[in-house]
Amino acid sequence: MTEQANRIDWLERQLAQVRQFIERDTEVIGAGAPSFSQQIALNSWQTHQEELRQELRQAKAALQLEVVQLRLIGVRMDGSIPLKLLSKLSDFFNKAVSYAAYHLRHGVNPKRGIPASLAKEMDLRLSDLAMGSTRLVFAGNVSPDTTGESIMEGALEQIFDVLAAPSQDRIRELVSVIGVPATKALSDMLGALEASELGAELSWPAPNSKTYRWGGSLGDVRHAHSKLSAHEDIKPEPAKLFGVVADLKENGTIYVRNGASKQKVTYNKQQFERIQKLSLGMPITLNVMKYVRYEPLSDREIVTYKMVTDE
Repeated sequence: MTEQANRIDWLERQLAQVRQFIERDTEVIGAGAPSFSQQIALNSWQTHQEELRQELRQAKAALQLEVVQLRLIGVRMDGSIPLKLLSKLSDFFNKAVSYAAYHLRHGVNPKRGIPASLAKEMDLRLSDLAMGSTRLVFAGNVSPDTTGESIMEGALEQIFDVLAAPSQDRIRELVSVIGVPATKALSDMLGALEASELGAELSWPAPNSKTYRWGGSLGDVRHAHSKLSAHEDIKPEPAKLFGVVADLKENGTIYVRNGASKQKVTYNKQQFERIQKLSLGMPITLNVMKYVRYEPLSDREIVTYKMVTDE
């Protein structure tokens, strides 16, 4: 772990703690008439939060590149790889990360493929073909955007979560975060590996000091491919919610009240810049994606909403 990575880890832990303090004080103030000292304390925490975000933004920019390794396990995987398979795996991996990044930022899939501006921002590339077993090394830009978040880092975190998801419900939840196109690209990559009878291990030493790791065998590839392919046909619908902001949380949730009805809408941390413009009681028209799933045990439909932000 480099000194810079340790610094990033410390800053992220500090930022998470400050977010909890802000959420706590906001709830206290929202419950009644706030005292002058309570408001001063909240303002102080919010100022400290912005200072930490700025430090984190600078620390992540210093790292410059994320490096992800895909190790292939199987016959003739000796440091070389057929060009056709290399092309497929690289294309599917690029689509999985890029579509996931776009969905994290906007809550919806791009209308006409991966925008050139996002591809340039991420700068995802095959940086090395390592020896031993065949190891594909991918690198991409980790510099944070204006919100202080690295879109590359966020996309990779979600992809590892999807691959490691222990239940169908958890996978379904994560699919609503990265979108169907990213899920399909990830499934297609696993399908190409399975068709070639190759095991795979994906690893990523993240800036937050955590090393993400998935796979290691052909069985892992088959299991993940089977789980993900079942969720490629999820079809969310665009919708609008009207009302006032009834509750607002930094942990990824906003509640919209319309009369006696109150709807829960989730958002990603990459969309937080939009949330910062809202306040309790504010009239709002919210663009969302509506996800509906049938729960056979209770014989009912469960509806969830994800916030959509402009490009």
